[in-house]
Amino acid sequence: MNKYERYIKNRRKKNTRFLLFVILIFFIVFFISRSYNQSLQRKSSDLTEQIKTTDKNIKSVKNDIENIKKDYENRNTDAFKEKIAREKLGMVKKDEYVYKDNNK
Repeated sequence: MNKYERYIKNRRKKNTRFLLFVILIFFIVFFISRSYNQSLQRKSSDLTEQIKTTDKNIKSVKNDIENIKKDYENRNTDAFKEKIAREKLGMVKKDEYVYKDNNK
């Protein structure tokens, strides 16, 4: 075997080792990036669920606010004030008679 043939043989070994090294690095990077991507997907889905839950809570609070506004508006009417005066305070209108049923 001459010098040139030994050089070619050594060069092939080095090229083969280099190629295997590059393939190994590729797979390592591939699996690391895949793992990182899965982690990001999980975080994204968790955040999406939190957003949905928060949206539901916001809608619920808005609904409660609307109900409170309606109740406040209702309480400021004369009819509501009259109802409370009759039920809670036992008041009656002028020229009005109250009959009590003692059987109840």
